[in-house]
Amino acid sequence: MQFQSGTSVIYAGRLIDATGREPRKDVALTIRDGLIVDISDRQGFVAPADAEEIDLGSETLLPGIVDAHMHFFGVHSYQLHKLPTEREAYRALRAAGEARKMLLAGITAARDLGSSIGPDMRRAIAEGHIPGPRMLAAGEFITTTGGTWEYVTLPIEWARERDIIADGPDGIREMVRRRVRQGANVIKIGLSKGWIDDQYHAWGDDPLRQVAGMTLEEVKAAVSEAHVHHIKVSAHCIGEAAVVLALDGGVDIIEHGYGITEETRARLAESQVLVGSTISQLYFHRAAYEEFNYPQWERDLFERHTKQMRIDFEKSLAAGVRYVLGTDLIGNPTHPQDQAAREFEFAVEWGMDPATAIVSGMKHGAEALGLLDEIGTVEVGKHADLIATATDPLTDITALQRLTFVMQGGRKIIRNAERFI
Repeated sequence: MQFQSGTSVIYAGRLIDATGREPRKDVALTIRDGLIVDISDRQGFVAPADAEEIDLGSETLLPGIVDAHMHFFGVHSYQLHKLPTEREAYRALRAAGEARKMLLAGITAARDLGSSIGPDMRRAIAEGHIPGPRMLAAGEFITTTGGTWEYVTLPIEWARERDIIADGPDGIREMVRRRVRQGANVIKIGLSKGWIDDQYHAWGDDPLRQVAGMTLEEVKAAVSEAHVHHIKVSAHCIGEAAVVLALDGGVDIIEHGYGITEETRARLAESQVLVGSTISQLYFHRAAYEEFNYPQWERDLFERHTKQMRIDFEKSLAAGVRYVLGTDLIGNPTHPQDQAAREFEFAVEWGMDPATAIVSGMKHGAEALGLLDEIGTVEVGKHADLIATATDPLTDITALQRLTFVMQGGRKIIRNAERFI
């Protein structure tokens, strides 16, 4: 990660630090070599003589947005059948443009939870070759034969060439090691899938009619091997069987997590495991129905998933389940990854209060990435990944979609309309 050397001071009318504490008024933040070294009241504050002073006036300062679930596919978002055949150099170049747009939108950190180009994107961003969010990347998905993301319409030999299929605890363990060798610093496994005749294999046509994608022994093997390498495991989980598998197998973050019983909801709340929200990808599908001529069966499928996701989101919020905001956006044109702030809007629309949404999309996002010691809140010792809004997001959460200031590692990315990358 590239940091800005030198000292700067940011003055802001309000600070929402995303710790859950009440906002603080009229603050002065001192940043040295990319780190926050002091947070003081503005009144009576004297800036260091060598500091660059940035006056945000009455604006609200917050941590950068963390998208805890996205994908750098680097292909047209409604042509995912090209993933096995499109040249990876083109995909990476296309994704690099999307990464820049994400950073300009205040998404200062993200997790790519499944893409063959993800680890190389992460490396290029970390080394400063391209601008983008600080990244965790899973590399390709890990699935079983006939599992969540398996290319079931292809000959099995072709599907195996994609290097996503592993069977049995030993096979899963070996696959995790290969992912680490390829540069992955998070693991993504698939624990649910549709029934044999479902038209949408990966997600299933009905969220209440899902099939388990792995055995418990396979899940435990993935988790134990990943933890040897000090990295976390996220699992695609729709439906009761998958979420129970994830809980029993010790998965670190459960993605989606709907279509469940009250008993399992209580287990989620008691365990306090993070559950990824992923509302955006369904809403963005709905917005694209007409322009991209979605067939009726697919519209019906997404409507069923949206309805059940909302039912469980509202119930799980009330039960005390801990959510982390992640979009599951995959790129242009239907699912632009720079729109992650919409997830806050959708979560609030579904009953999450704005203060909780900010914690879920910033602090919990950093926790999901394993970077809470570095980012996710505005505190002394953290990296200066910051955004600002002209209006208060606690009264209008859509303010996060209209940023006036973005900083990453102490480097200015935007200030008003001026861009620095």
